[in-house]
Amino acid sequence: MRISVAEAHNRLSRWLKRLDEGPITITRRGKPVGVLIAPEEYEELRRVQAYLQMLRLSRSLAESGITADDLFRASREELEGRG
Repeated sequence: MRISVAEAHNRLSRWLKRLDEGPITITRRGKPVGVLIAPEEYEELRRVQAYLQMLRLSRSLAESGITADDLFRASREELEGRG
């Protein structure tokens, strides 16, 4: 569903009630400028994003040759050194 900025401004509460029907794209002069989504969908997107970041980090560590033990040891030494 697509609505204009003016429509979103004038009837925001109406559109918020309809979020269970799916995301609402807000447009300005016909071009998307934002999206309204339900809180549950937003949280799901955040979880997926966090998972993908962990995958990238895991691949980066594997490519660098650093092991989980190396990372743990270095982190532990840094934390103990600050104390």
